[in-house]
Amino acid sequence: MAKKGEQMEFTASTNQKYTLQHPGLRESIRMRDRAKTETGNSAELLYNEFMEHVIFTAEGGRVNWDHFEEYGGLSEVMKAASRFVFQDV
Repeated sequence: MAKKGEQMEFTASTNQKYTLQHPGLRESIRMRDRAKTETGNSAELLYNEFMEHVIFTAEGGRVNWDHFEEYGGLSEVMKAASRFVFQDV
């Protein structure tokens, strides 16, 4: 399992480069809990958590919905972030 602060470089099929940073075990669980709704898990809420705490541009900047509107690759990057953060949780 990745540890708090550990990073992984990820290049999407769009050739955009990202740095994934692990928020730590406790924060990973909190992120998953914050993404839950009365009817189940919300992809939108979980993606917001990833954009806030896990996914950064290669230059260290934040990503947001507008970033993925412009560059694409949302599903691919989110799947990579999910595997990285929740691999052993």
